[in-house]
Amino acid sequence: MRSKLPASIAAFVVSGLALAGLALVFGAPTWLARAKPCHKVTCGPIQHIVIIVKENHSFDNMFGLFPGADGARYAMRGFQRIRLNTTPDHMRHDLGHGGLSALLAVNHGRMNGFWRVQYAFQNGVDVADSQYSEGEIPHYWDYAKRFALADHMFSTILASSFPNHLVTVAGQSLGVIGNPIHLSRSNRSWGCDAGSRTVVYYFRKGALGYSRPCFKMQTLVDEARRAGISWRYYAPPRGHFGYIWSTLDAIRHIRDSHLWSSNVVKTKSFLYDVRHNHLPALSWLTTNLETSDHPPKSICRGENWTVRQLNAIMHSPAWPHTVVILTWDDFGGFYDHLRPPHESRYRLGPRVPLLVISPYARPHFIDHRRYDFRSVVKFVERAYRLPHLTHFNRSVNSIGDMLNLKQTPDKPLTLEPRQCPKTGSAPNPNY
Repeated sequence: MRSKLPASIAAFVVSGLALAGLALVFGAPTWLARAKPCHKVTCGPIQHIVIIVKENHSFDNMFGLFPGADGARYAMRGFQRIRLNTTPDHMRHDLGHGGLSALLAVNHGRMNGFWRVQYAFQNGVDVADSQYSEGEIPHYWDYAKRFALADHMFSTILASSFPNHLVTVAGQSLGVIGNPIHLSRSNRSWGCDAGSRTVVYYFRKGALGYSRPCFKMQTLVDEARRAGISWRYYAPPRGHFGYIWSTLDAIRHIRDSHLWSSNVVKTKSFLYDVRHNHLPALSWLTTNLETSDHPPKSICRGENWTVRQLNAIMHSPAWPHTVVILTWDDFGGFYDHLRPPHESRYRLGPRVPLLVISPYARPHFIDHRRYDFRSVVKFVERAYRLPHLTHFNRSVNSIGDMLNLKQTPDKPLTLEPRQCPKTGSAPNPNY
């Protein structure tokens, strides 16, 4: 004898069938349309990878005092050993950190020339040889304590932002060794939108040259598209200072295609997508100058912005399946004691911080393995089994070793944005 369904369950089944029938006739409602099956390679524990790229701090500058990390309290200023000063929340000027400044600071591996970069001394203090205390960046330290921190993560290129941002999307920089030089008005672009007289220097096969910063090369985007993996690049729009960090502007076949309007979107769209459960499988996230951590701007304001993005992820349905990679693109002119491994004249650069924030990050873990930005690209390729369309040395370690997919997923860490010190007017970085 068949038992009857309880009335409440029967009603639920009938209403569900009715909804399905209505969807066939009138189209699925918005919430039902979102409930699409995940792609065959994103159905595992990792369904979202978010790469947050912030600006211009060395490892010793931010985590040199972090317990258990390979940090330093002292610096070499020429042949003099000095105690590192305290980095102010905001500064008067940006520090020199381009290719020539980097070579000067590293000084053939001696790591004693940071005091010689432009604007190293401000208000009579050597801020190039300085570091933050935990109290100045408490939430960055909170993430490092709870999740996974890499203390041998090097910038791939011994230079400034642009070439290292290129590596985050392509695993290589095509030999680019600095930021574009604007010889005419350029709409705040470092890519194909830059003025016709904008050039960028490269170092290839032992020789220096220059070209327009608009390139033809395959990227992670092309690999994701080939595999049917959803992606978005969140960055400030044209005309804003942070547009220079919208790196796909430098990739011609993306900038000149429909992908530019459909998949390269404003930074503020990230929070909307997270809150409405629209986060793609792969995303990059950059922000405008004021909240980028880029000197001379306030590190507190930049940290608060990061906290808001991470809080949104942690309070969303995406959190149980998300890996956030939080890193800084170059050393910014700040001291680091560890000599970069030498691969070529402009590779590798000084250490930068990297945090892996995820329910599957190894908790309270400091990873001493050697990484650089290629390690991030390699991780994405492995996690989503992407075809190898980009050209770079894949013998580097993958940051996937900072995860344990078999562990009990960690809970979210909700933090409150802080009250920041008052800032005076500071000039924009001098590129």
